[in-house]
Amino acid sequence: MSNWYLLYTKPKHEDAVAKRLSDAGYKVLNPKLKERRFYRRRLQEMVSPLFPRYIFVEMEFARDYRMVKYTRGVSHLVGTGESPIVVDRDIINSILSRINSDGVAVLPPPEFTSGEEVEIHKGPFAGLTGVFIKPMKGIERVSVLLKALNARVEIDTAYLAKPGVL
Repeated sequence: MSNWYLLYTKPKHEDAVAKRLSDAGYKVLNPKLKERRFYRRRLQEMVSPLFPRYIFVEMEFARDYRMVKYTRGVSHLVGTGESPIVVDRDIINSILSRINSDGVAVLPPPEFTSGEEVEIHKGPFAGLTGVFIKPMKGIERVSVLLKALNARVEIDTAYLAKPGVL
């Protein structure tokens, strides 16, 4: 009987390992995350691994262990020594329910209401708290009243988070 196992890959080898194993006939789950982040001073949509350095593979342990373990790019199977831990199918189904047909999960942009407290976690005002005033005309810009400086500033939404979320 086949079960799902978690593989720990070498850095940035998730896609290569997933391709090698799927080409060899294994079911592989390598979920991705699409989010808006600043990259080279510009806000861009980035697709990155949902679980960096981890992928899931369905295999029959007794028959496939050595083949999977020694696939190029695999560091080890997650577990204790020679006995990897079986991942519950409910966890796999939960991940599958959150991703689209391309294997990508999309994070919705955070929604803020007028008067809500926010934390700034990036940029020149990082570490300060403020009060959300209103969204601005630019798609990613909002107006925030900074408590410490008692000033109103326009900030990209990618810089903001709800208090205690990060």
